[in-house]
Amino acid sequence: MSLIFRVESVAEIGSTNDALKQRAAEGGDAGLVLRADRQLSGRGRRGRSWTSEPGNLYVSILLRPRKPAAEAATLGFVAALAIGNLVRALVAQPVTLKWPNDVLVGGAKISGILLESGGPEPTRPDWLVLGMGVNLRHHPAGALYPTTDLVAAGGPALPPDRALDLLLAEFQPLYQRWQDDGFAALREEWLRHAQGLGARILARLGGEEAAGTFAGIEPDGTLLLETETGVIRRIAAGDIFFAPA
Repeated sequence: MSLIFRVESVAEIGSTNDALKQRAAEGGDAGLVLRADRQLSGRGRRGRSWTSEPGNLYVSILLRPRKPAAEAATLGFVAALAIGNLVRALVAQPVTLKWPNDVLVGGAKISGILLESGGPEPTRPDWLVLGMGVNLRHHPAGALYPTTDLVAAGGPALPPDRALDLLLAEFQPLYQRWQDDGFAALREEWLRHAQGLGARILARLGGEEAAGTFAGIEPDGTLLLETETGVIRRIAAGDIFFAPA
């Protein structure tokens, strides 16, 4: 059965993810979508703050796929595919996917994804809240990576509600495939758009760094890093940086 979305919009909120986590704990149904014109406490992966001024898209979706935790974690790759497909249809510049879930336009980040989960069984979450931010009209300066927005990349000045309609249309069939067959069914599609596949990268893993060639990803989303000695190292979490061209 296809997921049916029910969209709620607010002018201002602390965090769309936090609000939907509360709704999830109260028994909210899958498919609830919360969009805000502005967030006061937006955040991204690893607790990083996410600039959330009006004009961009800030949205969270409540989902209940009932998958094991390791498989549920791959939903971030699915969200990146959906955002990438949306942006690719609107700009002429190359749109690529950077592990684990960034979308790049001309090498600059245009979106952020935050996936959170909860429930009584840690190994099988009762709910997922998928938070997505897409830079439509402006982008932050001084970020860890180069950033951009849809207008700066040569795309149209989409209103956030219209961008959300387009994003949900991209996300729904991908989510259904993921729900039915797992990320393994979408892995090759993700790899076709992967930034830096086969190139030298540097992975920062907390207090450690590892260099090598980006050799691909596993069906569970784990990054495969081939070291200079030919050893394949599997990386489940971290930040990657590309060597200068």
